[in-house]
Amino acid sequence: MSKRAELEAALAKAEADWRKANDKLDQAEAERAKAHSDWDKAVADRRNADADRRKADSIWDRAFPDRRKAVADRRNADAVRDKANAAWDLARAGRIKARAAWDLARAALDELNRTERKP
Repeated sequence: MSKRAELEAALAKAEADWRKANDKLDQAEAERAKAHSDWDKAVADRRNADADRRKADSIWDRAFPDRRKAVADRRNADAVRDKANAAWDLARAGRIKARAAWDLARAALDELNRTERKP
């Protein structure tokens, strides 16, 4: 395989990786938006709920396990939101890495083109 063919193949692979990373970032962005929406809903539900000042793990918790649902929903939404933010950060880093690989392959191919044109 010639140097040009190798560089063009590397460029094509880098572009495919970059497109895949973009798709992952779009998916992570959608999941992140949903997590933020769920968080906002949990906070709004908490504001509308009555204050719960009973001691945790009391007889009431066993008799009525759903009475702390608003707090559990908020904590679950917070955990999901943090997880979605972490996934988005990873997807963004992957896209940046793929773009850097594409830039390197493009620069190498451009350099080859310049050297081939010189007399």
